[in-house]
Amino acid sequence: MKDLIYNLIVSESWKEHLFPLLKECLSKVTSFKSYLCLQHEATICNLLEIMLFHRTACEAAEDSLLELIDYVYRKLLKLFQM
Repeated sequence: MKDLIYNLIVSESWKEHLFPLLKECLSKVTSFKSYLCLQHEATICNLLEIMLFHRTACEAAEDSLLELIDYVYRKLLKLFQM
């Protein structure tokens, strides 16, 4: 669980900071490669959603849940700012 949450945070950071710099380079290549890079974050979110459905998984990831809550908070802020 800790690794998934860490990977989610890194993926979000990559998408916000590096993807805009690489956007033109990736657009020259097939669009499928850039889609896979962006889809990675959504896939991890979905996997975490499935895993955290059960109480035992939530208890196992207790120390990493604050980072996950912070991630969800940032996403909600972006959603409401649109």
